[in-house]
Amino acid sequence: MTTHTACEPAYGAQMATYFRLPQAPSLVIQPATKPPIAITRLVSDVGVPERTESIPTEKAFVVSVHLTPASVQGCDIWVDDHHSSIAHWPSGGVGIYDLESNPRTRNRGPVDWVHFHIPRATFDAFTDDNEIPQVDTLEAQHGTVDPVLHQMTQLILPSLSAPRAFSALFLEYFRLLFCAHVLQKYAPSVEATNRPRGGLAPWQKRRVIDLFRGHLDGSLKLPTLAQQCGLSVSHFARAFRQSFGTPPHHYLVLQRIECAKALLSSSSYSLCEVAQKAGFSDQPSFSRTFKIIVGTTPGQWRRRRSISRSTTLS
Repeated sequence: MTTHTACEPAYGAQMATYFRLPQAPSLVIQPATKPPIAITRLVSDVGVPERTESIPTEKAFVVSVHLTPASVQGCDIWVDDHHSSIAHWPSGGVGIYDLESNPRTRNRGPVDWVHFHIPRATFDAFTDDNEIPQVDTLEAQHGTVDPVLHQMTQLILPSLSAPRAFSALFLEYFRLLFCAHVLQKYAPSVEATNRPRGGLAPWQKRRVIDLFRGHLDGSLKLPTLAQQCGLSVSHFARAFRQSFGTPPHHYLVLQRIECAKALLSSSSYSLCEVAQKAGFSDQPSFSRTFKIIVGTTPGQWRRRRSISRSTTLS
């Protein structure tokens, strides 16, 4: 097995080397503030008679649209060295590959394939902007015709030989349309989502509440909370605030105070012990925070609570 030390993304001339082609025209759509997508055309009259070389691991996907049908022998695919033979791959057929899984291919007839290289960061930015869950995987049956992607590919082809064929605005809208279609059609996490717009879904809120209750010490970090909800960190933070009316850190502080109130009211723990059990780093920090939020010190609150309870009982 051939290995590579190159760290260049798998598109353009870099992808041509893996397919043993002399060249591969390409275009990178790179908005000013967003991650890119890259488009590469792989053309060969003799096809790819030998298995392509290994592609170094990369946090990205390749969406391959075949403009020519597979050879009479079919098309061979290896993913993590697991072999599949696709007997029928018509023009317009699509293959989607995770570049962390070392995809390789062989096709003994002429090929004209267009590869869309999409970093995970590109999909993450798109899902953040549109308040949908991040994508873990894309699922597609090799060779299935996708008329929308086929037409989009035909549309963008002139830009590979003439980079100025389309304006920057057109290319940016093409990037957005491409991401929207691929995620809607091939991302299970997007298809299965039924979340109220602007906030966390009920199951996400329940999960967050349970997690906070079990981690009042603050050991639970924001990325973990977001992961548990199937969201990016930035999307989770926005949705959390819309659902709870406060940022996650302040919500944690409020939960600590509620826990401290319960301990002050129902136990004989010292203030130091209460502070520790409620997740505060020390008693002075606990007392300051308690007074800011409740309006009185923990000791005063406990005494008033005790007097109130005694009056009620008598």
